[in-house]
Amino acid sequence: MTAGASTFDPRVSCAAHADRRVRCWWEVGLLVGPGPAKMEHVPTPTFDELLAEGAAVDVSTWGGGFLPGRYLEELAPWEFTHIVGPYLADADTMLDMGTGDGSKLLTLRPLPRHTVAYEEWAPTVPAALRTLRPAGVPVVRCLGSVDNTDRAGTGRPVLPFCDSAFDVVTNRHECFSPADLYRVLRPGGVFVTQQVGGGDADELRDVLDVDAPALARWDLAEARRQVEGAGLAVLGSGEASLEARCTDVGALVAYLRSVPWYLPDFTVARCREQLYALHEQGEIRWRTGRFWLAARRPSAE
Repeated sequence: MTAGASTFDPRVSCAAHADRRVRCWWEVGLLVGPGPAKMEHVPTPTFDELLAEGAAVDVSTWGGGFLPGRYLEELAPWEFTHIVGPYLADADTMLDMGTGDGSKLLTLRPLPRHTVAYEEWAPTVPAALRTLRPAGVPVVRCLGSVDNTDRAGTGRPVLPFCDSAFDVVTNRHECFSPADLYRVLRPGGVFVTQQVGGGDADELRDVLDVDAPALARWDLAEARRQVEGAGLAVLGSGEASLEARCTDVGALVAYLRSVPWYLPDFTVARCREQLYALHEQGEIRWRTGRFWLAARRPSAE
């Protein structure tokens, strides 16, 4: 690792991304037969049909309920690959925490020579293996860290990696133990994470009139407090409030089934009246928080 990595300024490198927005369209009913393509009329799905569709979506693997073109999220004013890239230039070892299906990790290529990923969620592990094995990246199935908002802790074991093993540890939307990060990072090693803010479900909770668990604070300031408390030095950070939306209630039901910890009391039957009001309204929009942080384990200890 070189000291030069700490001079990275995402405000410069990511300026071109600041005004990007997701633009997706849900296209239905384009039937191509003999001769020119014709647009045939397709009946608009009814409220009950949309609810049934959302309830039938397979959400056993991560992201299954984020229906393409129907769950839409404004892009953050930074690009994670551009933040991580400078720290990978001289890295020999790397860990990707909570890799999911592995596709996000591959966007960081070229990867360090010794890169490893772990995933906790069993249904997603086969997808991670299919994605990462051809790229020469081992996948470890193991328990991840305790939730960052769980002040009491749950007695989870440390990550199954040696002390001072990694030059870089990356993390997208995965819990982390700052003390364990300090342990697995080499002196001078860097941790880079992007996280979802703790208030993501607030607006949906209110509009659906369901109880949500009282979560401890989770934002950039709290993440910074935690990593600095473990002895890591913050190199850079950023925070943004973004718009998320679902084009219809079917997509919303599928989304909420994919993130059951947001609204544990949500069911279609319990929220039918509120869902119908949203169906009449059209698109469902709410705010979602994102932040990133990079921190280094000091070289001299």
